[in-house]
Order: sequence, then structure tokens, then C-alpha cells
Amino acid sequence: MKQTEPLLPKLPSLGELLKHPTVERVVKRVNQTTVAQRTAGFLEELRTNLRQRDVVPPIHHLAERLARRLLGSSQADYPIINATGVVWGDRWPAAPLAEAALDEVLQLAGEYHEVDDSLRKRIVESMRALTGAESAWIAHSFAGAMRNAQEHAGGTVVAARHAGLLNPAQWGLAPVATIAERLQGGADVLVVDGGGLLGGPRCGIVVGRRAAVERLAAQSWATTLAADELTLAALAATLEIYRSAQRVMHQIPVLQLLSAPLENLQQRAERLAQLMAAVDAVASAKPQAVDSVWLETAESQLIGPSWVINLTLRNLSADEAIGQWSESTPRVAARPVGDQVQLNLRSVFPRWDQQLVTAVENLTVSK
Repeated sequence: MKQTEPLLPKLPSLGELLKHPTVERVVKRVNQTTVAQRTAGFLEELRTNLRQRDVVPPIHHLAERLARRLLGSSQADYPIINATGVVWGDRWPAAPLAEAALDEVLQLAGEYHEVDDSLRKRIVESMRALTGAESAWIAHSFAGAMRNAQEHAGGTVVAARHAGLLNPAQWGLAPVATIAERLQGGADVLVVDGGGLLGGPRCGIVVGRRAAVERLAAQSWATTLAADELTLAALAATLEIYRSAQRVMHQIPVLQLLSAPLENLQQRAERLAQLMAAVDAVASAKPQAVDSVWLETAESQLIGPSWVINLTLRNLSADEAIGQWSESTPRVAARPVGDQVQLNLRSVFPRWDQQLVTAVENLTVSK
């Protein structure tokens, strides 16, 4: 057995964890009785787990685990550790929203509020400032927005589904023209998915010339296509982040993944591979630099540099391991490559690193 008792005093106290920003946000949503019940035994469980390993997880990993515990179990099919390398695409898990967007939604949904046009006006104002568009209209889906624009906008309608406000070429990835750049190309109307590289809620965003956008909004059935207030709240808060350059890279989750330096991905891959190699079910765990798909839709695939961990398992095929993870909590989405499981860190938030190791440890091997 590994000698880890000297590491135990390095664990933060429960009080320190409860003051961590990740946990504090959850504590505000949960009553004190529930907090007391769900934190009971948390540190003792950590101590027990630490006796089986030789690394103390960083405090932000511990805070993430405690936050999930406070929120309790859910009937929904999430969360998912996305280790496919695909940051955004049609068939892959939806990316998380920024904390500011979540807070805006919670505040709106948790109280009585006026039902008016203020959120749409905020979005239009932000779009004008950030893209040069004259106006904007928001539909509940990209398909609905595209259909309405094609039928009623008039002029040049361009689909730019995954365009955002920053071009990923600046991080060494394939270029994707921004909304502003596409509008400068002469489009009267541009249709974008809010859940694409913009990093907001999935919805259809129509931006462009005022006359064309107003024609869409004036259709008698446009209200049935319009996004609901919670979607508008999340989108307004996301756009507000972009109006402060210092906040963007730290607060938009999709951009956190895309902008992660290769050196950082390499360090994480090497560290996690070492931990996984010590698991009984693992024959080998090897880090590797690769070029892989980071955006995948029916229309296109974009490829960029990343780092992966190639797992060879004992008495367990790659498909069997991925099948087990599809039913685990949290679920793990990964790719089989030959007889190996490939874990691509381009799409894995650092806060999930320890959970990814735990998922490997929990694999059940055939006898």
C-alpha cells in the first residue's frame, strides 16, 4: 500500500473549501440544512481515497467535487467529461455557459420579473458595439432563424453557424471568420448559432441590416420562433463579457478550451498518463502530440494541434471501456483508436482531470 499519510495534513479544511468561489456559488442556492447533511463525511472520504494514491488534488478540484455533492444527484443525463477533443459540433455534448450567464438565468428564473423588451434591446446594443451590425433578432434555434431569414429577410443571407466574436486562428487553430468579419464581407443578414464559438446558449442569432432584421421580427408568426427569456438572459450576459477584453479568455468556457496553450496540454497529459499507468486495469498510458478534429459539423471539420493520452487496457477492449463510461457518473465521452482508448485534452477542462483519473480507476475488468 502506498504511504500517503504525510499528505493528509495538506488537505484544506472544510471551512476553506466552503469559502472557495466554486463552492460559494452553490451554497447560495442550497439551504443550510442541506449543506450540513451533504458535507458530512466529505473530508473523511477524501482521506480514505488519498490513502490509495500519492497525489493531493489541487484545491479547485476538491472544490468542484464538493460543489457537485452539494447540488446532489440529478435525473438528467449529465455531466459529461468530453475527452473527444471536439470542442463544438453537431453530435457532441453542448458546452457549458459562462458563470455570469448562469447567474443571470438563475436571477431571472428565481423571482417575479417584468416581461418586456429589455433583454432584446441589451442584445442589440451589444451586437452593435461588438460586430457593427445594425440590429439583431434571436430565434429559439439556428434552423428556425435560418428558415425565417431565407424566406423573409431579402437581400444576401449568409449562414455562419459557428462564427463567434474571436477568430481561433490567434491560438494556432484553423481560422473561422468572426461575425464582424463576415458582415464586412457584404452580407445583409448573417445567421449564427449562439452555442457555437460565441460560447452562449444554443439559439439562432440573426444580425445585419436593420431593415432586413426588422422584416423578420415583424412576421405574424415570428413570436413562435423567438427565443424565450431565459435564453435571452444567458445570451445578453455572455455578450456583456465580451465588452471587457480582460474577462473574455477567463470566463467563456469554449474559449478557455480553444486558447489552452499546447505546453499546458502536454504537461497535463504527461501528469495524467503517469497516474493512469498506475491503475491495475491499465497496461500502458502514453501521452502523444496529435492533430485532431476540434470542430465537427455535417458541413465541415476543423483540425488543430492537441495532446492525448493513449490507453491500452488489460482484458478490456476500447469499446467495452467506452461503454462502461457511457453509464458512469459522470459520463466520459472518448474515442476508440484501434485497440486503444484515446483521451483528448483539448476538450477537457482542467477541473475534470482528477475525475478522468477516477473514471479510469473505476473500470471493471473482465476476468
